[in-house]
Amino acid sequence: MTYRTQIAIPAARRALLLTAAAGLAVGICLSSARAAETRGGSVTLHSGAGRQVVATYVIHSEKVEVDQNLSADKQRVELRTHVLPGDKPTADEAKIDYDITVPAGISVNVNTASAPITVDGLSGDIGLSSETGQITVHNVAKSHVHVRSVTAPVALKDVNLSRIDIQSAGGAVNLSNVTGQRVAVGTTSGNIEYHGDCSGGGDYILTTHSGAIDVTLPPIASVDLSARSTNGTVENAFPLQEKSHNSFVPMQGRSFAGTSNSGSSSVELQSFSGKIRVKKQ
Repeated sequence: MTYRTQIAIPAARRALLLTAAAGLAVGICLSSARAAETRGGSVTLHSGAGRQVVATYVIHSEKVEVDQNLSADKQRVELRTHVLPGDKPTADEAKIDYDITVPAGISVNVNTASAPITVDGLSGDIGLSSETGQITVHNVAKSHVHVRSVTAPVALKDVNLSRIDIQSAGGAVNLSNVTGQRVAVGTTSGNIEYHGDCSGGGDYILTTHSGAIDVTLPPIASVDLSARSTNGTVENAFPLQEKSHNSFVPMQGRSFAGTSNSGSSSVELQSFSGKIRVKKQ
């Protein structure tokens, strides 16, 4: 792998150009030991042709900088934001906006405090984490997407043939046309919405402690579906055939189960005190 030095271009904009090798991982961190002073900015990642990783970032003041580190085995490059010693930038001065072009198959890991993260068209192992910054993923296929959120809202759209793992404390999670071998979402109090057909014969597991779960399915959905809420309520407006054998005894207003079409995908909806609703598209 060839490492090319930083290229300075106008308007306090910086670019880091790498030639990608198999197994290369890109890591971005918009927080540091002085995280309270480096919480702004944004991170946008999108796919690019060829084998080059191009990381462009805009610095809004000279009070912050980006450290670029390449691992000894040249398998990971890390970009980390921090405030310069002795400086106390304002929120606007502390912002750094990243725009990253990533070739197919490159692993990406992004961590922010409040900066929003947007991913478009990537394929590979994608790890995204933010305390409060919105996380948006769309047009992704054949990937493994890991998302961690504290209160940050999470939205995935047109993510197919992928493994999805989303964990959120209080952030809402919205999935639209998301399919894969395994789609797992867990929240503490955040609401979960799913719009799609749960295709692919995968396992779809949506769980929350006190949030609401809303699932909207088209008539063509082929699902083996169960919904249970310990202290909350469940509502079903989607045509399901009763199963002769269930792993639990359905209870009116608290749980139900059934199949649609051939029941090729497993769908499990669970809540402790939140409301679960399944609707027909």
